[in-house]
Amino acid sequence: MQVLSPSDGKEVVSSSRLLIVVDDAYLRATLRQQLAVEGFNDVFEVGVVADLDKVLSHANPDLILLDIQMPDGNGIDICQRLRRNGFAKPIVMLTAKGAEGDIVLGLEAGANDYITKPLRLGELIARIRTQLRQFRASDDARFEIGNLSFVPANKMLHEIGSERMQPLTEKEATILKFLYRAFPNDVTKDELLAEVWGFQNGVSTHTLETHIYRLRQKISRLTKKQLVLTIEKGYRLAD
Repeated sequence: MQVLSPSDGKEVVSSSRLLIVVDDAYLRATLRQQLAVEGFNDVFEVGVVADLDKVLSHANPDLILLDIQMPDGNGIDICQRLRRNGFAKPIVMLTAKGAEGDIVLGLEAGANDYITKPLRLGELIARIRTQLRQFRASDDARFEIGNLSFVPANKMLHEIGSERMQPLTEKEATILKFLYRAFPNDVTKDELLAEVWGFQNGVSTHTLETHIYRLRQKISRLTKKQLVLTIEKGYRLAD
């Protein structure tokens, strides 16, 4: 499972997959080394645009570092193409110092942020962490849970690689989103009641248990995996 917790920077880092799209081999090596020091374990790289689609398909990155100047392509055009093809995760552009025009075009093309070269690695790491946290906090983010994908905004569970899906209610979607963002930590029943119902009068743990039961039923229609586990004081998602 690919999971980020917005409350824990270490979990955000260790579970994130990054893709570096930079033609300078020395810069790619430097970035990989520094990212590894910071705890990013899954870092992929591309030196030419011609290899991007092939690497993108198996890297499945949570964030792309994209140089605006590539030997066989333009970063702005690449960013536009990625967005047209449905890549919704953060893109951080690497631009030349003083290239305000490129910065504006990059942001208009769909980039989330930019940083100028020569890079200040501390600033770059901070921007990467920020973009990862912000994206995972968005209801438009696509989560992967076992062999299912889930976008909170459309309240729909999909079986990856098929057309099978299950609609969720507002409460079911909120429960699943809260469990996902808390992973790998447990979530108590009180925390879920506060998050989903806001301690409304008349809402009990039985109400929560009924919603969990219905959520599990819907999950079981798409996968045999037990994804929502009961723990001593509440629930958590399975590894």
